[in-house]
Amino acid sequence: MSFLFTLKFLKIATIAAVIFIALDIIWLAVVAAPWYRKALGYLANLDADGKITFNIPHGLIAQLAITIAISVVVSMALQLDNRLVTAMLAGGFIGLAFYTCYDFTNLSFVKRWPLWISLIDMAWGTLQGLLAGIYVYWLNKIL
Repeated sequence: MSFLFTLKFLKIATIAAVIFIALDIIWLAVVAAPWYRKALGYLANLDADGKITFNIPHGLIAQLAITIAISVVVSMALQLDNRLVTAMLAGGFIGLAFYTCYDFTNLSFVKRWPLWISLIDMAWGTLQGLLAGIYVYWLNKIL
């Protein structure tokens, strides 16, 4: 547990946050933007061109919280079993857990929240976590 209070872990979590946020920006702004706009446009702030505008500070806080938690879970898992597959499974699991919590909370009370968006989002969260497991594993090795 003391590993979490080291400069090495701080470096790992910082680099992981940059990678995670960059991947999520690509996902949200490019890949999934048409789906989200179509399904959730009634909830979004749209610019004059109909593109979703993001509240960057709030989004960054959410992304940092997710990234730090994934970095902690993956790093702790690696303390028990220092293998890439362990990091991938731990990352994928926590990614699925975070995104499932978010999406099913929305399904529980947001009017007209589509199930198909939740399923896509949960798949993305699982992949994001799995990828985070990979780069946190390698960052642990090289830093």
